[in-house]
Amino acid sequence: METLRLALSSIVEHRMRAFLTTLGVVFGVMAVIAVTAIVQGFFRLYSAQLEGLGAGFLLVFPGNAAAESARKITRLTAGDASAVEGVDDVLAASPYFFDRRTVTLRGQNAEAVVMPTLETYPLIQNHHVAEGRFFTAREVRERARVVVLGPDLAEQLGLVRAVGEEVRLYGVPFTVIGVMEEKDGMNALGQNFDDAAVVPYPTALSMTNPNRGGLLLVKLKEIDDVELATEQVRRALRRFRRLRPGEPDDFTTTTQAELLKSFEEISGVATWVVVCIVGVSLLVGGIGIMNIMLVSVTERTREIGVRLAMGARKGDIQRQFLLEAAALGGLGGLLGIAAGVGVAHLVSAVVPNFPAPFVPLWSVLLAFGFAVGVGLVFGIYPAARAARLDPIEALRYE
Repeated sequence: METLRLALSSIVEHRMRAFLTTLGVVFGVMAVIAVTAIVQGFFRLYSAQLEGLGAGFLLVFPGNAAAESARKITRLTAGDASAVEGVDDVLAASPYFFDRRTVTLRGQNAEAVVMPTLETYPLIQNHHVAEGRFFTAREVRERARVVVLGPDLAEQLGLVRAVGEEVRLYGVPFTVIGVMEEKDGMNALGQNFDDAAVVPYPTALSMTNPNRGGLLLVKLKEIDDVELATEQVRRALRRFRRLRPGEPDDFTTTTQAELLKSFEEISGVATWVVVCIVGVSLLVGGIGIMNIMLVSVTERTREIGVRLAMGARKGDIQRQFLLEAAALGGLGGLLGIAAGVGVAHLVSAVVPNFPAPFVPLWSVLLAFGFAVGVGLVFGIYPAARAARLDPIEALRYE
């Protein structure tokens, strides 16, 4: 305890120098905590969005990167969705793509994510209207110029009662028939529902590119064997697209579980890549601690000589300087953790539609442990040097 007290009292006595010494560790730990909190926040948001869609949610992407001959990006259209809906275990299917457009109301402009889709969208995405209604199958067939707004988009346009208003989209008037319920952030496909303008799929195609395709959103019935249903969807698409036996798929089916696994792997890799890169910063901080500890040994040579002359053992001197170095690393770790949490929350508050950060306990323990470890490792040489001092020579030191 006496050794620890001496180590801490030395840090307190030179607190400004101690603070400046730990800055390298502070910035390294801050970066680790902030990035981890942001990445984990995104992962939790996307996981919640995907889990909300249910285990029976499928995505079908155009193209097949795994097949050399099928890497050319193909189109997925409403015809593909109809073919998929013919599968017994499929509840609904809808084509889906997104586009950024300007929505105008009485001279007021707002940037929106336009989401062309079918009348089955609320069922598939588990996303319903809070005001008014969604468009019908008849409106889809007739290419009606109707739009359902996200709540944030309606607010940007200054709409208190949006239903019945007329906005301009694609340069033509659209009638607002509903406002979607608030989703609070981006969906699993990286789009913000709350800033969206949802329109009938054929209507959007007629005003942009009639040959444009996108993804397929598929909702399965409540079944136990998702893999079997996914295989049935795959076979239905192969028949519709007239792919010969042995010819590779020109599309890719992905289940909710596979999407969750992919997000988890991506977030894990991103976190550890940043941790490894920032580890260099922590090593630089460790070198700073070592340099200051060497200076401290020189400054306190006479003090060390007095302690040795009064019966202190070399091990006591070594432990004191090791504890001091570890305490400096730990101090930098604590300050870095606090700063990292603050930065993550600041980014979340300032950047629109940014998910709430999440700081996992393992990242805090890892960052703090690594900071203390850096202090210990880089304190070994100064501590050994202090312990090797000759008491007589140390007492003569001026």
